[in-house]
Amino acid sequence: MFKNLMAKLGKGAAKVDLVLERQNYLPGDEVRGELVIEGGTIEQKINQVDVDLTMIVQVKEQEINHTIERFPFHESFTVQPEARKTLPFSYVLPKDLPLSGNKVAYFFTTHLDIASGVDHSDHDFLKIHPPLRLQKVLAALSELGLREKHDSRSFNGYAQEFALFPTAFLQGRAEEVEFVAAVEEAGIRLLLELDLFSWAGEQEVRREIWLENKQLDNPDELTQLLKDALSEMAENPSSFLQPRHFQHGGHKHSGLSKGGGTIGGFAAGAIGGLVLAQMMDGVGEEIAEAADIDLPEIEDTGEFFDDVGDFFGGDE
Repeated sequence: MFKNLMAKLGKGAAKVDLVLERQNYLPGDEVRGELVIEGGTIEQKINQVDVDLTMIVQVKEQEINHTIERFPFHESFTVQPEARKTLPFSYVLPKDLPLSGNKVAYFFTTHLDIASGVDHSDHDFLKIHPPLRLQKVLAALSELGLREKHDSRSFNGYAQEFALFPTAFLQGRAEEVEFVAAVEEAGIRLLLELDLFSWAGEQEVRREIWLENKQLDNPDELTQLLKDALSEMAENPSSFLQPRHFQHGGHKHSGLSKGGGTIGGFAAGAIGGLVLAQMMDGVGEEIAEAADIDLPEIEDTGEFFDDVGDFFGGDE
C-alpha cells in the first residue's frame, strides 16, 4: 500500500529516457535512438508517450518556444516493477532549419503519461551545425580574419543572419560583415551586407554572390573570391547601395528570397510573423492582424539560454 501511494506521488514511479545516438547533426540528417521506459517499484499503466522537438529562438529579450514536431506513441501498455521496455525512434531533420547558436537552440522533450500517477518527462538537447559546404564558407571568412559575433546566427523573421567582425582584413574600414545563405544543389548563394565606417556615420552596402561547388571545394580560390567581393564593396560603396550580383562562370541568380534552401527558411513559415512582431516593438499585433497572420502564443522560457550555455558555448 505504501509503495502504491509513493508511486502515485512520483516516488518510485516509472521513468522514460530518450537515448539518442549522438547530439550533433547537420540539417537533413536522420536523428535515431530509442525510448527507454523503466518500471518503478509497482506495476503501472502507461497511457501514452509523446516526444516533442522544440526550437527556442531568442528575439531581443524574449525567448520564443515553438514545437516543430510531435511524435505520439498512443498505444497504452503496462510496465512491471523494474522492467525495461524500449521503442525505436527516428526523425529526419528539415534541411532549412536555423542552425544552433546563441540565439537558437533545440531539444527533445519526452512525456510519459502514467495512469493515476505523476507523469515523467525527459529533456535531450541537440545541436545543428552548418551544412558542410557552408562550413567551407565560414572557414574562408575566418581565414580572412572575420570572426562570428556573439549574436551571429540570429533569426530575423525571414532567414538566419550571420554576423562577423574584422580582426585583420577590413579592420578600421568596416564594423561588421553580415550575410544570409541559401544552399542549392549546384552551390551557395550569399546575400552580403557590409557595414562601413564613413564621415556621415555607418553606411550599409549589399550585394549577392554565387559560389559554385567547385569553388567551394578550392579553399584558396574561395578565400580570394570572398576577399575580392568584399574589397570591391568597401572600395566602391556607391556601386552597391542596391543589391547587385557577383557573377562567376556566367552563373547568375536573382534575389535570394526567390530561391530555395535558405538557411532558417523553415522558421519563417513556423514563427516568422511572431518574430517580426517582437522586432517591431509593440506594433507587431496590428501588422499581423492586417496581414492575417495567426501568431502562436509566446512562452517565456526564463533562464533557458543560461542553463544550456555550456552546451552551445562553441558557437560564441
